[in-house]
Amino acid sequence: MGIKQSIIDEYLLGGTSYRQLSKKYGFSRTRIHEWFQEFTGVTPIKKGTENGFTLAVMTPLKNDSVNKEIEVLQKQLAQEKLHNKLLTAIIEIAETELKIPIRKKYGTKQLKK
Repeated sequence: MGIKQSIIDEYLLGGTSYRQLSKKYGFSRTRIHEWFQEFTGVTPIKKGTENGFTLAVMTPLKNDSVNKEIEVLQKQLAQEKLHNKLLTAIIEIAETELKIPIRKKYGTKQLKK
């Protein structure tokens, strides 16, 4: 395991700040922060300066497998929404045809025996 990974692991275990890790290992806080961003999949992109300060915009890394997984999850979500609409329609039809309440009415009191 490399020094970079051990520093990231130590930070993730908690209780150690970038400043403490910087003093312990001799790397700058900025470098350690960049390594952590790299590890979590976020890369800073510098977008110019404003009033002498450099602005950084955080953008997630582009990854084809992540994009494919997102597409699959979006399709599954659309399918589950459609399934939910179907079940709701079936319950409504059953309630009107059978003339009995199927859905639980919230806030009603239970019968005492």
